[in-house]
Amino acid sequence: MASSSASPWKTLFKLLLVGIGLASCFCCCGLGMLGRLADLDVRAPVPGFPSSVRVVDVGAVLLPPGTPPQDARNYEWRVDGISPPEHHVAYGLGKALTAELDEGHQSLGRRLRYRSLGNERFTYHAPAGCSADMRCIYEELMRTNEEPVRELGDRFVTSIRERGLDASQAAKLILGFVQRIRYELPKDEPFGIIPPALVPALDSGDCDSKAVLAVMLLRQAGIDAVILYSDPLAHAAVGVGLPGGTGTRLKHGGRSYQYGEVTAEGWPLGMIPPQYDKPRLWKVLPLSARTGTAG
Repeated sequence: MASSSASPWKTLFKLLLVGIGLASCFCCCGLGMLGRLADLDVRAPVPGFPSSVRVVDVGAVLLPPGTPPQDARNYEWRVDGISPPEHHVAYGLGKALTAELDEGHQSLGRRLRYRSLGNERFTYHAPAGCSADMRCIYEELMRTNEEPVRELGDRFVTSIRERGLDASQAAKLILGFVQRIRYELPKDEPFGIIPPALVPALDSGDCDSKAVLAVMLLRQAGIDAVILYSDPLAHAAVGVGLPGGTGTRLKHGGRSYQYGEVTAEGWPLGMIPPQYDKPRLWKVLPLSARTGTAG
């Protein structure tokens, strides 16, 4: 989403201001740095790690079946507090499936009369019944990208169960993976967002693109999760609904959500970057699990 004025921080995200039937959006401000279930496999070496390092291979997703392994992106990341701490997963989509998901996103933009205004600002006609935020767009992307993301989530769920990780460890494992994906502002994408299934396939996503993916994976692992967003701060993150824990929490509907940063690799759960530590400027955006209303 685009901001109409420059920020001293690197632009990282795109939340929307929605008018009556028409939405306009601004971009996110960053940190300025910063097939088949695979069995759990702890082994060495894995691409990117020295041969002496023991690594948990979470698995590989190649969709559709028969997609060449060389089309997969390999991700390696570390999660402190889990043993072994080093992890690897591979994810790849075939060209036809990638094009299909991209065309679905472009089609949504056409249906809602998406129009770029330049400088990362845009307008669109909000669907009937949508409130003044991006939730209808996020929910539609969750629906249309559900199957590829579920295949990826299955690998995480298997690893979590096989290793007996608790909910807090599982949340850190998933957030660590999403943080590992390269931060990049979308170019010429409707609504300034990359569909969640394409984020790991392209190794690219900004804050709300990555936040939607994180919410889907966390929920699949049985963890309550929401998107946290701030129009004034031009940033988005994930709220993790787990008891206990330290750091910043936001409340909604009788529940409390721990802040989860998705743009900075290794950023601890519960710790909010100092420039965003303004709790009154944040809102909790709950999303329907399986319903898309932006048709």
